[in-house]
Amino acid sequence: MKLKKILAGLGAFIAPFIFAVSVFAARTDMIDISGNNTTLSQSDFTSIRNNYGVKAVTIKISEGSTYAWSGAKSAITNAANAGLYVNGYHYANFGTLAKAQSEANWAVQNAKADGLGVGSVLVVDVEASVFKQNSKAVNDANIAAFNAIVQAAGYRTDIYTSASWVGTYVDVPTGSGWIAGYPTTVTVDRYTSNNGWQFSSKVQLSGISGHFDMTQLYTNYYTAGTDKNAVISDSATTNVTKVTKKTTKTGIAVDGVWIVNNSRASTETTLALQKIYNMKYQDGRISKPSALIKILQKHLGVKQDGLLGADTISAGQRKLGTPVDGKISSGYSMFVAAMQKKLNAGVKPF
Repeated sequence: MKLKKILAGLGAFIAPFIFAVSVFAARTDMIDISGNNTTLSQSDFTSIRNNYGVKAVTIKISEGSTYAWSGAKSAITNAANAGLYVNGYHYANFGTLAKAQSEANWAVQNAKADGLGVGSVLVVDVEASVFKQNSKAVNDANIAAFNAIVQAAGYRTDIYTSASWVGTYVDVPTGSGWIAGYPTTVTVDRYTSNNGWQFSSKVQLSGISGHFDMTQLYTNYYTAGTDKNAVISDSATTNVTKVTKKTTKTGIAVDGVWIVNNSRASTETTLALQKIYNMKYQDGRISKPSALIKILQKHLGVKQDGLLGADTISAGQRKLGTPVDGKISSGYSMFVAAMQKKLNAGVKPF
């Protein structure tokens, strides 16, 4: 997202990010990308995750009533395969209630077509000049109508806007909102009562061309209620030298690996499942047939034979909103990663 009004006076701020990418005083928790950015592969997203501690990406889906970003689908796939939490945003250009509803339907249509999972955040990006033409009350009503349609489609909602617009052109309730404000120096936390603070649009990342919008998150809203450090702890990265409000890694590793019925079964994932389903035996092991698998099958409504076959896996994939193929990949599995994220959030996956 590009906020033109607040780019003025950034010259003194840009240089540190061009010549010394390791001087951030804010956490590099989330990037957002659009057609203005270079195309990112799965390995690019993995590098950003591992080297900068990025946990989430928010991808431009659509704009107005007719534009849809053609790169959204591949970006969603690549980011998800890299283990990041994936969300989307719609650049709003509505000044009337009818236009807000039309744009909401357009955003939902494209989000679904691009593979943005239900339950992800679909943000309304409020920065177009049309919002200056209405009162704050009118804008708030139109945004509420937009969000109602998005929520009815199964997505969570939030508002992105400039700090200078809050309270003037739009209300952003405490505990919500994604606020953009680019200070000359990033030395203190700002907008801590919101979900996140986009502190720069000019961050450069080692080995990847171009500039990126970067956000520090204060809540777990953009990581689906899961501890942000379940993806990767800031303390484990190579380019984050100063971390504010640092937390430590908790829960099991979200590595997408859990192959059962053979020697590569993940003990910590199995043990976490046994604990959350209050199994009598909590040993991190899966027998064949398995009492644990039978419990999962009962919750999924499939045959309870204790074997993790295609029907059980497919049912689990549908439940978690990941691609359905009835298989668990030998490497990184989106299905397993989604299950691990639920476990870290203290939620039964099924």
